[in-house]
Amino acid sequence: MMELTKSMIEECDTQQMWDLLVDFPNRWDEAVRRTVDLEIDFIPNKIKHICIAGMGGSAIAGDLIQAYTKDSSPVPVEVVKGYEVPNWVDEETLMIASSFSGNTEETLAALQQAREKGAKPMALTSGGELLLQATRHGFDYFLIPSEMRARAAVGYSFIVLFRIFQKLGFLKEGEEALAETKTFLENRVGLLSNYSDNEALGLANELSETLPVVYTNNNFMKAVGQRWCTQFEENSKTLSYRNEFPEMTHTEIVGWEQITHLTGRLSIIFLMDREDGERIEQRMRITRELIEDQADSIITLNTSGKSRLTRMFSLIQLADWTSFYLAIINGVDPSPVAKIDLFKSKLAEQ
Repeated sequence: MMELTKSMIEECDTQQMWDLLVDFPNRWDEAVRRTVDLEIDFIPNKIKHICIAGMGGSAIAGDLIQAYTKDSSPVPVEVVKGYEVPNWVDEETLMIASSFSGNTEETLAALQQAREKGAKPMALTSGGELLLQATRHGFDYFLIPSEMRARAAVGYSFIVLFRIFQKLGFLKEGEEALAETKTFLENRVGLLSNYSDNEALGLANELSETLPVVYTNNNFMKAVGQRWCTQFEENSKTLSYRNEFPEMTHTEIVGWEQITHLTGRLSIIFLMDREDGERIEQRMRITRELIEDQADSIITLNTSGKSRLTRMFSLIQLADWTSFYLAIINGVDPSPVAKIDLFKSKLAEQ
């Protein structure tokens, strides 16, 4: 296992992603306190659909709340990652535009389209054009602290959505789950920030020089799997891939037959939770037996905690630290996303 030193971390981590990860429990607590009396200008029983628009790190909270409330929300919830909203968006739709910068063109376009359809708009941002529109047109908005990157603000953005769904009466869990999650995050951060020896560092070493493939159940864990992949891609600068059960056992499992050229280059991560159920666990076990010869390593990770909220964020926190350590092992700065910045500059030239 590659051992890290403080100087190695500081040399790569020039924009202090480490500090953001260490501070995550404090930010969680701050967001909970700031939103406890969140005032929202809508009538809950008038909302028949919820549409959340966002891209990249600004969309992950939408993915999480959609999956988290799959069995508790009485109305459809859809996350839009593009320019256009669904045809069903109307005056009975709550439209939440999430853009950390406030200038994401896809999100602004989706918001404009939704407003033209009569939807009730809200904004979740740190500033930019989205904030200007909210103040100009007088719709609700929540400000996220601007001194972090979008993907590091997942606690803030998720808790705002949590509060909105709470006021709608669409949640099974409440303050106790928020408090449990805070305590869990606080207790774990001390262990995960021990860079000489911890679970996340061990995982990063095992995943080094491989392509991580993440498998989950098709319940709230699918959004957790999405978070693992995007953190590998943005923090570690390495490709990652995900799929879910039971669907992959009807399609993708066959694709493992002809990957001789990739043997030893793929690492499999099974993310599991107690809500998965016996049949899903059986499918995961059989899948492991069928593909283990093609994988460099197979890792099984289980959620921790009592509430669904805590269990969800137990593996999100682990993903953040694992991808951070993998970045350091790869010798790259986890904060910058140069390819995204270059893409945006080229797009602006068109």
